[in-house]
Amino acid sequence: MFLGSEFKKHRLAKKLNQLDVSRGICSQAFISKIENLNISPSVDVLLKLCQRVDLSLNDLFSEFSNLPSNNFINDKIRRSDLLFQNGDYLQSKDVLLSLDISSLTKVQNTHIHFVLGLISSDQDLDEAIFQFNFTLQSLDNKSVNFWKFMAYVGLANAYLKKEAVDKQQYYMKLADQYFIEFDLFDDLEFYYFLSAITELAAYFTAQNDSETAEKYIRLGINPRHGYLSAEFTDKLFFLAAQNAKPAEQNYQAKISHSLTMAIAFADFNKNQVLLDQINDFMQQNNIRELKIKP
Repeated sequence: MFLGSEFKKHRLAKKLNQLDVSRGICSQAFISKIENLNISPSVDVLLKLCQRVDLSLNDLFSEFSNLPSNNFINDKIRRSDLLFQNGDYLQSKDVLLSLDISSLTKVQNTHIHFVLGLISSDQDLDEAIFQFNFTLQSLDNKSVNFWKFMAYVGLANAYLKKEAVDKQQYYMKLADQYFIEFDLFDDLEFYYFLSAITELAAYFTAQNDSETAEKYIRLGINPRHGYLSAEFTDKLFFLAAQNAKPAEQNYQAKISHSLTMAIAFADFNKNQVLLDQINDFMQQNNIRELKIKP
């Protein structure tokens, strides 16, 4: 369970009021919900808030012993999600491997094997493919659900890294086929979802399938609970610019707006690789001036 009381304790110890903590990150009302209703914010917001009150993620997800066993498992999985999304892959894996597999539900089982697949994707592609396939095998073959969609995208990316383009294409098309606008997941699962639709948008952009790409781009840049996630949004806006067509109405305004937003988010994320790509794109298309869409 997310421990809003721990956050409040650290805030008071730093002699900060809710407005001080929220400024530039979220609303004061949202801080109240975090502290009193144990509502966990999105990962990027949570990390900024923790930095402001000198708090670690472990402090907010450490009191497992007083929780019922199923909540204990869910909170360890949630802690692993946070660690992974904060780039601490080894500790995320350690948390998952500490779970008793025999006590997991089908959904919990698919969740942890999917995350283990992601963790393996940078170093051991065969292990990643095994974990993603294990995720699929844990599900009813007739079911269409969030983790099946995610596993297909994971397999596509693993095969791309293995330079097996035909297999990448197969799983990307499967992911698109099984896609629905999932709405039954929390902010931590939304991080994975946003990562997946960014990959799909990039794939279909490269395939010159702008209609399918724009389906995912629109979904990715649509604010969730009134906020845009900083991560992935830079790339999505750049993809929106790449998919803009000269024959479209308001083409100039659309491409200018998309590039301006892409630059702003890439600069915020310190994503120099993407900033260089945007600069190359602007030079190739002779774009000398940008104006934010009114």
